[in-house]
Amino acid sequence: MSISKEAADKLITEKMKSEGLSDAFINDFLEKVDQVRKGETGIVKWETVGDLDPKTDEIDLKKIHENFQESQANLAKLVVIKLNGGLGTSMGLEKAKSLIPIKEGKSFLAVMAAQIEHIRKKYHIEVPLLLMDSYNTQKDSQEELKKIGFKQKIGTSFLQHKVPRLDKINLSPVSLTSAKDEWCPPGHGDIHFTLIETGILDQLIDMGYELAFLSNGDNLGATVDSHIVSYLLSEGIDFAMEMTPKTLADKKGGAIYRKLVDGKFQRYELLETAQVPLENEHEFSGLGKFRTFSTNNLWINLRSLRDRLREGHFSLSLIVNPKKVEGKEILQLETAMGSAVGNFSKFKGIIIPRDRFAPVKKTEDYLIRRSDAYTLNEDYSLTMSKARKANGLGEVLVNLDERYYKKITDFDSLFKAYPSLVECEELNVEGEIEFDVAVKIIGKVKLINASNSLKKLSELKLEKLENNTYRF
Repeated sequence: MSISKEAADKLITEKMKSEGLSDAFINDFLEKVDQVRKGETGIVKWETVGDLDPKTDEIDLKKIHENFQESQANLAKLVVIKLNGGLGTSMGLEKAKSLIPIKEGKSFLAVMAAQIEHIRKKYHIEVPLLLMDSYNTQKDSQEELKKIGFKQKIGTSFLQHKVPRLDKINLSPVSLTSAKDEWCPPGHGDIHFTLIETGILDQLIDMGYELAFLSNGDNLGATVDSHIVSYLLSEGIDFAMEMTPKTLADKKGGAIYRKLVDGKFQRYELLETAQVPLENEHEFSGLGKFRTFSTNNLWINLRSLRDRLREGHFSLSLIVNPKKVEGKEILQLETAMGSAVGNFSKFKGIIIPRDRFAPVKKTEDYLIRRSDAYTLNEDYSLTMSKARKANGLGEVLVNLDERYYKKITDFDSLFKAYPSLVECEELNVEGEIEFDVAVKIIGKVKLINASNSLKKLSELKLEKLENNTYRF
């Protein structure tokens, strides 16, 4: 159905106002809608994508540790912010992903809180923990923090915005069976806008905080590194992104690049998978042009962020995410928080070891982190176990049959016992197999159940599976 720009914008405005969203946020969203209306797809022009200069744009974490000392005074200027708005829908969850258990009976959120408590106890300062929640996660997450007894002087949560899903043809809000499904999160780039609009950014600066460490709530490797804090404050860096070397297993993940205009460097930008032209996807996912990828662990100078936002020229790269809901072609307009890099000239990419990147996006990741391949350390960071490192092994590659293991409830019902993966290189599971006994998996193992009925691992009558294909 055809509809005018004015009519579509009016419908968007009315819908967003009915949910109590501010005029400033509504106007910002309408600007993004207008970009799409004018043909913006979010896809980059590949000729503008230039390489980073390792000598000037990047620094290795080892070098930071060698040259910058831990400092209690510097740590006292830090605030930790975790993205906690995700429901884990890709794993079939209907509550905050951060509430499911991950290690030693602790939830992701309980581990995050323990990481902060460890810093407070070690350095005798109160580093605040703030959660950017969604309407779906705030209540349950606050109850979890209360249950574990986590306290601080300032509030622990602020709400990210929500935006309407749009009809692909006329860019008006869609009507769906469930009113809840008519909305979507605007991407984690919303964090910058929300911090200034809620007054939290001013509050933090007034309290003496100068630096924020932002990371995903499902990445328990992203802990505070006081050497990084000292480096950023002493060198006057406005924006830093932790980046880690890419492997063949890393098909997704954003990358920082130098945007070139007529062959000349204009600014730094973040390139997400959804922004890559189809014909260049092989180049983006390969190991040639992009040697590292973004972990979404960010360090931002709070005053610099406020200055850019107050100038009114703060921009984030638009991601146009097409979806099909109830048979309708819709668009979700999103931004990534890392794309804020384009607003800062004093940028540095910090090359980190894989230990600081241990996300859980799928049940395969969940299995790996819960197994003995990963350890919860004294500082409550979740990293690859020393035993696995001693074996000279990298990340475990796991593929589970989506028909039976994709949803966390099905996963839990089939993993009565977790296998030892400390010596595993690759595990592939085809068909429905219940892990009812503890086994050690060594090297590359494939388990196949080609029947139409459930099979139990105990039927193999083996305590060790090694470099082979096992059929039921």
